[in-house]
Amino acid sequence: MPWQGGSGYFCLSNELVYLEHVITLTLLHPVQSTPVQSWSFEHDPVIRIGRAVDNHVVLYSAVVSRYHVEVRLTDDRWEVVNLGTNGTYVDGKRVNQAPLVSGGIMRLARSGPNIQISIEGQSSGLGDESLPSAEAFTIEEDEPDRADLSSVSSPEVVPEPLLEEAEPVLLEEEPLAAESIEIPSVEVSPFYVGGRYPLFNQGNNESAVLQSSHCDHQRSPGNSLICIDCGFPIHPIKTVGRYQVLKSLNPAGNSLLAWRDGHTVVLKTLPLKGLNNPELVQQFEDRCRLLCQLEHPGMPKVFEAFEQDGQPYLVSEMIYGSTLREWMAQQGPIPRYQAVQWVLEVSRLLDYLHKQAPPYIHRRIQPSNLIRPKMSHGSSQVVLVDFGELRGLTVESETYDSVVYIAPEQQVGEDGPLSDLYALGVTLLNLLTAQEPDAFYQLGDDEFRLQVKDVPSIGPDVAEIIQKLTHLQPAQRFESAAAVAEALQQLL
Repeated sequence: MPWQGGSGYFCLSNELVYLEHVITLTLLHPVQSTPVQSWSFEHDPVIRIGRAVDNHVVLYSAVVSRYHVEVRLTDDRWEVVNLGTNGTYVDGKRVNQAPLVSGGIMRLARSGPNIQISIEGQSSGLGDESLPSAEAFTIEEDEPDRADLSSVSSPEVVPEPLLEEAEPVLLEEEPLAAESIEIPSVEVSPFYVGGRYPLFNQGNNESAVLQSSHCDHQRSPGNSLICIDCGFPIHPIKTVGRYQVLKSLNPAGNSLLAWRDGHTVVLKTLPLKGLNNPELVQQFEDRCRLLCQLEHPGMPKVFEAFEQDGQPYLVSEMIYGSTLREWMAQQGPIPRYQAVQWVLEVSRLLDYLHKQAPPYIHRRIQPSNLIRPKMSHGSSQVVLVDFGELRGLTVESETYDSVVYIAPEQQVGEDGPLSDLYALGVTLLNLLTAQEPDAFYQLGDDEFRLQVKDVPSIGPDVAEIIQKLTHLQPAQRFESAAAVAEALQQLL
């Protein structure tokens, strides 16, 4: 036999070919067969694919079962085991259990998504002669839709019940004519990224009928956005994919409060002028991809990013609470210990953001973007919001009060991680004094800049940190957010 299992190699024509354990699964466009999204696995011996959000690969399609298929590393070879109602096909043949080879195509259901297999270290032609034929594992077409899994030895495989709740039982379709184009029911968007916090059971790109936002209830106050009886939006502004927009959250109109399936979220997009610039659109999508991978209690949860009608959107958690600007309007200056503690939390978040590849620069740190959440948000007492802004699209839309928090180099489009530190210093000054920062600008050492050494309510040790954070030359500031956190920790 050409297959030698258990030793990590193939024996073919007296040659040893080592089989790597890295496998890449690539979702293909339904018509163009071009790559849409890829997932690589190196240390996972079992990879589950299906519609449920706890799968390793989540595919949103009506013909895909909640747990449709498993890809397993068995005796140093990758194989597929069908679990779904509507079957799994490898290179056009319906299978129950079959080996996978690099370059092969796996399809979920007769008209479902196509996934290309790539196995590192294995050529695409290796499977023609060196692996057992998939026919040895195929199911006759006159068998029931559900594959017989009695031959599968792994105790972890639990077949779906025949009458699975909410799982459609679909009849097999007639064979497609040779000239037909196979189009699955799932619509693949050119841009879609799932976050680390799956909030919804179905993706934004799956076509579905939105629940009606109209209701006849009369008890909700006139300014309510959500009906207190049925829980649906009362007067949505517009619909974006599966989200109903309730109101704009900023003057630029690119930050929106939206509703979906009983949840309120924030939709972030580009201002209108940015949509006409392909380079800015690409930058925004790149930032969305990075944000979808982040996880920190000091920032909102990010659920997904998608494109609708040519416009990219980022979906994140709505944080309810008072901004630190509102807090100061009611309480006055923040006590030193509390102000330092809050800014210390933000500096630790910035350390996390700046260590990403590439570094994530927030660009809009100020008291109005720091919220004391009403509900517990992990270990953080304050949450930094308003993520997704781009270089070159910030200053023009800002009020003068906001511009004073922006570092000099950022105002001319040359920002970096140290620009966030400048804003952090101005924020600390504002919290301690409850005064606008421009009141502390003075001419000193031939430079017109913040001068806080003589402000009695701050204290010399905190004043020294603020002076260093807000130096006009980035090289003269703290070298990193971690260094700021260390300096602030010594004040507590």
